Amino acid sequence: MPKRRQTVAELYRLYYDELLRRACILLHDEEDARDAVSDVITRLMAMDILPEGERLLAYVRSSVRFECLNRLKRMKLQERLRRTLPLEDNDDDRRDEEEEQYREYQQFVQTEMTPQTRRVFQMHYGERLKYREIAELVGISEAAVYKHLSQAITKLKKRFNP
Repeated sequence: MPKRRQTVAELYRLYYDELLRRACILLHDEEDARDAVSDVITRLMAMDILPEGERLLAYVRSSVRFECLNRLKRMKLQERLRRTLPLEDNDDDRRDEEEEQYREYQQFVQTEMTPQTRRVFQMHYGERLKYREIAELVGISEAAVYKHLSQAITKLKKRFNP
């Protein structure tokens, strides 16, 4: 077993319970907390370089915290979307309306955004990539990524939320 894997396995064995408690405190859901900790550990396994000693533990604790906060943010967004969608008795009608609205969004994105803005938008919201990752993949600055996303959101708001 490579040294990196041994280090991560030892970290997992020694600190899993603590990391899980921290995640449970933030998420209030043990299953989701287990997923969050597992996702962080999985990402650690894939990293080329790991911090050493106490810095590694601090890094993992911070990573678990940020993973939980990101999950909370996604849950809040999903809850807001659920609340804004009209509640109807007929699920088929609602599903048809949602599909139609989704097609409208897709059509708008494909026709009204520049190829670069569309690509950045899809990478950020579709693939959930961070600004830094998008900037590296596309070959632009993080400021340019922000600019493209800002333009996309502004266009979407004008069209669908006048």
